[in-house]
Amino acid sequence: MKKTCMVGLMAALLVAPAAFAGSMPAGSLGAYYSMVDTGFDDGDGFGIRGWASLNGPWFVHGEYAMLSLDDSGLDVDGLRLGGGFAGEIQRGTMWLVKGEYLSYGGDFDEAGFGVHGGLMFMASDAFGLFGTLGYLTTDNTDGLEFNVGGKMAFSKEWSGVVDYRSYMGNVDPDGDFDFDEIRLGASYNFY
Repeated sequence: MKKTCMVGLMAALLVAPAAFAGSMPAGSLGAYYSMVDTGFDDGDGFGIRGWASLNGPWFVHGEYAMLSLDDSGLDVDGLRLGGGFAGEIQRGTMWLVKGEYLSYGGDFDEAGFGVHGGLMFMASDAFGLFGTLGYLTTDNTDGLEFNVGGKMAFSKEWSGVVDYRSYMGNVDPDGDFDFDEIRLGASYNFY
């Protein structure tokens, strides 16, 4: 049921009308609702995330999330802090590379780092797509993570964001740990 509702919300967000003359913001701060599936448990939560441009192509980013898993009753707090750089491929298309520190607490204690590369494509002034592929390693897990999504601008400052993030990892000493997350949120762009 949750997935059906999320698909409906994603479709509504992607067809929402917006018309304005856009430009690249200097940063963004947003909040989101999250639905997760770990393969052995489902849950939901919320988070905040943001980024800010530095001199030239450099940027910093951060994210904090709180998730509750339904069946196991586990609560997980996640923190990601990092930075990177981005460049233009052609008008409306950019690449990015970033690194980040990861820390998970609550009922799940892990720390590590991640590296990612990705693309951002602005289909219009109001609508853009993005995707990244990365590698994460923590105290007891390591694996690939990918993230794909879209952003719809409702005004110059306000945007809606929908994205899907998937982690396909291995747990020490052996075993798999998969984590799928759908996030629906809003962000404020500052210039």
